[in-house]
Amino acid sequence: MAQQQEDGYYPRVNANLISASQIGQIVSLVGAVDGCDGTVATIRCGVGTTKVIVEPDFSHPSGHIMEAIGCVNDDLSIQMFVSRDMGSDFDMGVYNELITKVMANPKFAEYFLPPSAITM
Repeated sequence: MAQQQEDGYYPRVNANLISASQIGQIVSLVGAVDGCDGTVATIRCGVGTTKVIVEPDFSHPSGHIMEAIGCVNDDLSIQMFVSRDMGSDFDMGVYNELITKVMANPKFAEYFLPPSAITM
């Protein structure tokens, strides 16, 4: 049986950090919209892209940065529940450094993990 995800905690991921161990979990993905065919948006994040399943009325300017919160599917796409516009001047380089080097560092776990996940 899979461990239940703690309310209010959504791991921050990019294209490189999404893994099969997160299938069924809610995650937060920040990236630039490369395009959308009406049901699937391609989001550029990290050094790759991720497919985000969107509602038919999804509208987001290409090139703008957005955050998508949703559930990881079996194919490692994300079924989006909520999105927010982060503008066009969001620094993706700094953000990716944060999630890959700071948030993943056990030294800073108390700042980025839910209390139940922290082992002292």
